[in-house]
Amino acid sequence: MSDVKTMGVVGAGPMGQGIAQIGLQAGLNVVLYDLNREALEKSAATIFGFIEKLEGKGKLEAGATEGAKQRLKLADAVSDFAPCEAVIEAIIERLEPKQKLFAELEGIVASDAILASNTSSLSVAEIAAGCQSKDRICGLHFFNPVPLMKLVEVVAAPNTSNAIAERAIALSKVIGKVPVRVKDGPGFLVNLQGRALSQEGLQIVQEGVTEPAVVDRVMRDAMNFRMGPFELMDLTGIDVNYPASTYIYEGYQHDARLKTTTLHALMFNSGSHGRKTGSGFFDYSDGVNFAPSPEASANPPSFSPKIGEASADLDALAKDVGWTEGDDVTLIAPIGEDCATACARLGLDPKKTVGVDCTARGNMHLTVMSALGGGALAPQVADWLRSKGFKVEVIKDSPGFVLQRVLGMVSNLGCELAQIGVGSPEDIDLAMKLAQNYPKGPMEIADWLGLDKVHTIMRQLHAITGSDRYRPALWLRRRAMLGLSVYEAD
Repeated sequence: MSDVKTMGVVGAGPMGQGIAQIGLQAGLNVVLYDLNREALEKSAATIFGFIEKLEGKGKLEAGATEGAKQRLKLADAVSDFAPCEAVIEAIIERLEPKQKLFAELEGIVASDAILASNTSSLSVAEIAAGCQSKDRICGLHFFNPVPLMKLVEVVAAPNTSNAIAERAIALSKVIGKVPVRVKDGPGFLVNLQGRALSQEGLQIVQEGVTEPAVVDRVMRDAMNFRMGPFELMDLTGIDVNYPASTYIYEGYQHDARLKTTTLHALMFNSGSHGRKTGSGFFDYSDGVNFAPSPEASANPPSFSPKIGEASADLDALAKDVGWTEGDDVTLIAPIGEDCATACARLGLDPKKTVGVDCTARGNMHLTVMSALGGGALAPQVADWLRSKGFKVEVIKDSPGFVLQRVLGMVSNLGCELAQIGVGSPEDIDLAMKLAQNYPKGPMEIADWLGLDKVHTIMRQLHAITGSDRYRPALWLRRRAMLGLSVYEAD
């Protein structure tokens, strides 16, 4: 149970307004302040309107609106925060104003009051740099819209005391949120972990493997993501996600696993920022229309394949499809490899070999690709498999196809976050499911695929591309080699 009875909120914009609303709904006294008195009063009216609607729908008890009006104080000055046991800052996302505010607040509130910033990207340690009592300053990063989004990141800077972090967690629960405790650093947990999905999608497209619509369909149809990376980037705005990506990359000392692409920069510089501008990776001039996966043709071909390398995945697919063994085409199911590498390793004819990604076979989804010289064969095999009830995408040769690459990168980055202590494996999963609607958390994906498979995907990508962006996290490598769970703590 939280010891906070009176909560202060600085800033009456959408975030501050939402934080004040959930505080009132939880029965707390709330002191709300903004430099703009007109905006402050407008925000209060909006809050009461939302609470009244919830009361009318029976989602809040009778009298909730009147009670909120009695418990909300519109402050005339920062000094009005004196009785608050906790103050949450939600002002402009710039360092200097936040530093000035916190230095002022610590001389006004009680010495044991919680001082928290709702910053989404700035370092909590840097915000607290000019304060005398850095131990009581933490981050409480809410997500927009605050009343609807359940997650809050409780950010502990190096100087934040454990007692303050625990009290902030207790306060978060009282106001109806699910807190996860995370370490201070660029992007905290959610924004940092989110780089893997978007930036591997960008890398795949930049390499010419396929187009954004196909990457998005693979992630939606094969893995049940609510949105693919390109639709998600267009929704949040490329003017938002590109600067965030570069900030996080620079903050983590140019770790290649966090590097974005020239394609991302090009979209940012072109002004094609997504839905807000009418075009981004997709065109929104005629509404939101995303092409579905291709269907089988009227007269799909028939094949009698042979398996080019022993594979439990292909054995299972053969049972699903009921094919007769022949030599019309050689099928392989590479893990982390491209078709060219697999053909060279196995001595197969690239013109007669097609790689099949069976990772999402249980979801009736496959991806096919062929090596150089076999480009005409892959679409025919795809058409044949579609006639058997599968959704099938065709891509150019790529180590790890699309799904293996993206899931591998999501899992690997999750393992890196666990390794460096950004959050626990369980909290990493919880945060991404609550904040980003992931169907499985990064660690759950690793567990579902199998750590040995994820490790193989990353090692193959690393070896084939020569890029450090695919360097396996030590958390992943050690547990995969020892046959341990991804959730096994050090």
